[in-house]
Amino acid sequence: MAQDVGEVEIEQVYAKEHYYSLFLNTSGFGFGYKFGWTPNYKDKHLLDFDFDYSNHEKAIKGTNYSYEGARSFSYGKLYDLFFLRTGYKWEHTTHHKPYWGGVEIGYFFAGGFSLGIGLPTYLEIAYLSPNGYDLIYLVERYDPTIHDLSNIVGGAAFYERFHKLAFRPGAYGKMGLLFDFASDNARVRSLEIGVSVDVLFPPIQQMYQNEAKKAYIEAYIAYNFGSKKLLYEK
Repeated sequence: MAQDVGEVEIEQVYAKEHYYSLFLNTSGFGFGYKFGWTPNYKDKHLLDFDFDYSNHEKAIKGTNYSYEGARSFSYGKLYDLFFLRTGYKWEHTTHHKPYWGGVEIGYFFAGGFSLGIGLPTYLEIAYLSPNGYDLIYLVERYDPTIHDLSNIVGGAAFYERFHKLAFRPGAYGKMGLLFDFASDNARVRSLEIGVSVDVLFPPIQQMYQNEAKKAYIEAYIAYNFGSKKLLYEK
């Protein structure tokens, strides 16, 4: 008796791929770039590069309306914090797309070196001029022991803040799920949902009278877009 073995699907294995990432996390945002190779049908090995902004949960922006045209600032914030990451990412596909299309599902782990970059807070400060009537405005690094709401006009211009940057080496790790919905198998169009952790040595104190975090743990969602190449393609 004859047997129906069904349709045979011919799959193309892509040897290389690269993609960009735009993501939002629980304390900020970032972007990234990944490129690597696929040794088999289910696994991918990628070099992972990210640039991530992390705001402190207690940093709330406000404006001192006592001064006209003042910029907003976060009272008590000593640093804005950025992470520059470079490492290795492994992706494993658990459910491939059927031949008519659909969503490919997988999971990933990533880790490597993380460089913490602390951008110090500079403010515009008001001082009484020697004549006792006029005000003089000076840009100074925020010092909570001498600067308060009585003399803080507002935040300094962004370009004024690139003095005495704080650099801290560290490590990072990420894990999560991937959902690739690209209609063309030669392209990457996917959503990435995951959790990341960064640890710096020593840590950076972002807020006055708040201990520096020993670990920065964030949930995030990312949109990835890029392309794949077959083994014979350059």
